[in-house]
Amino acid sequence: MREPRTAKYKGSSKRPQPKHKKSKQSRHDKRKRLQSRNPQRKKTAKAKVPLAGALRKAVSALQAVMDRRIAFRLAIVVVGMLLADDRRTASAWFLAGGVRDEWDRFYDCLGSAGRASEKLAAAVLGLIVRKFAPKLGDRIELAMDDTPTSRYGRHVEGAGIHRNPTPGQADEKWLYGHNWVSLAWLAKHPQWGVIALPLRSMLYVREVDVPKLAKKYDWEFRTKHELGVVLLTWFMQSIQAMREKTKVWLTVDGGYAAQPFLKPVGTLGIVVVSRLRKDACLHDLPGPVDPHQRGKPRTYGKNKLSLAKRAGHREGWQTIAYNSRGVEVTRQYKTFLATSELVGGAIRVVILRYEDGSWAPYFCTDTSAEVRDILEVVAARWAIEEHFHDVKEVWGAGQQQVRNI
Repeated sequence: MREPRTAKYKGSSKRPQPKHKKSKQSRHDKRKRLQSRNPQRKKTAKAKVPLAGALRKAVSALQAVMDRRIAFRLAIVVVGMLLADDRRTASAWFLAGGVRDEWDRFYDCLGSAGRASEKLAAAVLGLIVRKFAPKLGDRIELAMDDTPTSRYGRHVEGAGIHRNPTPGQADEKWLYGHNWVSLAWLAKHPQWGVIALPLRSMLYVREVDVPKLAKKYDWEFRTKHELGVVLLTWFMQSIQAMREKTKVWLTVDGGYAAQPFLKPVGTLGIVVVSRLRKDACLHDLPGPVDPHQRGKPRTYGKNKLSLAKRAGHREGWQTIAYNSRGVEVTRQYKTFLATSELVGGAIRVVILRYEDGSWAPYFCTDTSAEVRDILEVVAARWAIEEHFHDVKEVWGAGQQQVRNI
């Protein structure tokens, strides 16, 4: 009789993960163990492949804001991040960077970098400003949005249930993980179009998950709008410290077109461009001020404006050609001034009609802005979505299964 055929397991072509010998938990304090040196322990003084050129100078600027006793390890970690393949975990970084027996010291270096994230972000911003300062022109363009990263396990601090922006074929509307509010610099490349350069991100924790962290870390709940205001305040203070005097434009999606976000950002002197709800409550401009009228002049007009009626009217459409994601497109638009409670004053509204007949309203807090500039900034916002994709899919953000804040 023939022997039954058994399915043969085909080994994976991916590099196997490094395995460590399991040992019992040490009964000694780590600080005491570090005081007594182990002569057999192999130290790591430099990376397997040293950095060179502009990247070396950039990493040196980051090392300058860290503790000099551990700053040299940051260059080794960066080399590992660039050379690592397969899963982008910290262990893969250390292995690709040439770390020998001091893995615990390099994990401490990552923790120290996390605690100094604000200083490191300021150093990154300084590098970008020095690079693009001669070509800044009349304004700096920024983009802001929030994005989640998946996590696994019940004991992940700060993780919660968030809306899934990319449900995929499984149509998973929700995911478990961390949610980040990110700020990016929109740089224009002559060949590749607009590229989003990440500056800084802050962790958003839902209000129902804050009590788990309040006892241990004194964590306070802040909405996404409040975190966005903190990021923009930090950016404006950093730019002013560098003595850069230029206009700052910010493009966001419709989720940030809210009064708690727009009013504080307006006080910072930032021009906001965003999408507007089709049923937004708008009024016309107030009439001329009567010199004999007592009291404060009107902020909003008496007549209410309907975006749907204006978009449905056949007359009044104009044609414009502008750059959208590296392609010159020609579309129809309507523009007018209105007043809104979102900003507490006047805004410029642009209704854009697409090729399929659909329309979308946008607004800008600068009433003197050109329509072409508004539409090009709206189109440039997609660069931050591409940045999120690259950070997750190419560089593996979210594959590091962290447990502690």
